Amino acid sequence: MKNKEVIFLSGNGNHSLGKQILSQLEELIGEKCVFNHINYDTHADTEFSTYIPRWEEIKDKTVVFYQSLHSREFLEEAEDLLYALKYQYGAKYIIGVFPFMLNRRQDPKMEIHPDEFDGKIAKPYEIQRLKHTILRLKNAGVNEMLVATPHSNAMEKYAKEYGILFHEIDASKLFADIAQTLIKDDERALVKVYSPDWGSIERAIKIAKLIDCPVLFNFKERKINGESSIVEAELKDINEKISWAQKEFNFQEIYYATSDMVSGMILIMVEDEIASGKTASETGRLLKKYGVKSLYFFSTHVVLTPGWRGFLIVNSPFTRIFCTNTITRDYKKQTGGELSDISIAPQFASTLFKILN
Repeated sequence: MKNKEVIFLSGNGNHSLGKQILSQLEELIGEKCVFNHINYDTHADTEFSTYIPRWEEIKDKTVVFYQSLHSREFLEEAEDLLYALKYQYGAKYIIGVFPFMLNRRQDPKMEIHPDEFDGKIAKPYEIQRLKHTILRLKNAGVNEMLVATPHSNAMEKYAKEYGILFHEIDASKLFADIAQTLIKDDERALVKVYSPDWGSIERAIKIAKLIDCPVLFNFKERKINGESSIVEAELKDINEKISWAQKEFNFQEIYYATSDMVSGMILIMVEDEIASGKTASETGRLLKKYGVKSLYFFSTHVVLTPGWRGFLIVNSPFTRIFCTNTITRDYKKQTGGELSDISIAPQFASTLFKILN
């Protein structure tokens, strides 16, 4: 990469992670990488009055634009700047680095095909807000984008539909490396990766392959609380999904979780995000009731909706909770170590390095 041909710019969404990514990229490239300055401000009527002082340097350049899109404000801020970069100042190519994507879960299917096993049901009455968000980014000028742990493959599908090159930043190796440092050598036979719902099965399998252990799963839509058994699914439904996943992901050791299978085990529970933490904590408490020895919880995105502390931290069933820094946690969302932060910057920097070279 020739640094003079690339310009780095950042929005206000989690700027600290952006600086970490550039610091990691510097080490890989061997050249100084810094964000060009942007003057952020608003008019009295709250409209944007942001401007880029060195705008004349942008023409015919590749621009790496960083923004964690975890609010409507940050999405609109990104659109405002991306439009100016591409259509006003003449950027040749724009690479969007978006650790978190607003509307990431709002990808309802209009219909379900018989050969689909992703656990979704058709919801044609819901608005496809994720698809709309990807279209907005395309229209604003994005040519290529990097996103950490999408909720589903719909994000990549929509990006491809609109002509955006898509890169998933996968936290699996990051999680697997940490998990393996926590587990004693004489306890490795007790380890299983646990997917609390079918939607996380692929993420669980990725980690299980790295750790070399089986995968257990349940169906989130099937209740596994109170005094009821953890096994509340039709055997035919379970076997069909297991057979599909074994073939789809080339991994054989997939089992539906029962109380006998988790008793005395060390479970690595994985989700793409923590919202309120209510469902995860309820699941964790049931697993502990069934005799799980240790329960480690890994999540890429910490959204933390109102009430999260009471659900996730108070009387937590988890041995440890680990989460990446795709979304900034300000002081009021700090926990004194109950949530352990791990940086996903190296994964973003590595992918950026490959793209720019």
